[in-house]
Amino acid sequence: MKLDEFMGNIEILGKEFSMYVDDEKGVSFPLNTVHLLTRVDMLELAKEEYQVAKFQKKIDDLDYKIENIKRAVPKNEITGKDEDKYTITEKEIAVRKVWNVSNTAGAFKSFTNKDDALKASKEINTKVFGYLK
Repeated sequence: MKLDEFMGNIEILGKEFSMYVDDEKGVSFPLNTVHLLTRVDMLELAKEEYQVAKFQKKIDDLDYKIENIKRAVPKNEITGKDEDKYTITEKEIAVRKVWNVSNTAGAFKSFTNKDDALKASKEINTKVFGYLK
């Protein structure tokens, strides 16, 4: 579920409870207000990981920046030798950097840069913390 749409359908009733109501879809349920708090996760997804995450709808389909990073891998991935499988080495791989802002209710929104992700998370958390005090 998209975080923006989710938060647009939330009515915070108080410190303890909030209500999600989507009249268009006919969905309504109560939840603890604390479940609205968001977190920001930075993901570095290699090509295969990116395709799986996109297919499973764990990230939004955006134009993510591709960067090369070093990642620890078993040496046998490089040499192809079975005796190297317990030796760890570094390998440079291309990854897409994704910042996901999500809450424990399962709503999320992906970003292509950390500043926008942190800003979105802070806006939601500031509003929710106002009710939790």
